[in-house]
Amino acid sequence: MKTLNETQERLIKDLASDFLEPVKAIESGIKTTKNNYGRYGQLLSSLSKGNRKHAEIYALAMLEAGANYQGVKDALKCFC
Repeated sequence: MKTLNETQERLIKDLASDFLEPVKAIESGIKTTKNNYGRYGQLLSSLSKGNRKHAEIYALAMLEAGANYQGVKDALKCFC
């Protein structure tokens, strides 16, 4: 993946604050798929509306908010 510049990093961190509660809910809930990739995929699909680049941005923000790395990675592969 391409390295982010300072402005992009700041924007991802700002966006991550919006994902703190959803990520917390996903991580504390019952795991119905490995690493919660199903719930992350559902959230990414809903937010990105099929736009791969948007999904990647949201995925970075989710990871910054504490999401399971493998779950988000698998969600990007399966859903977006």
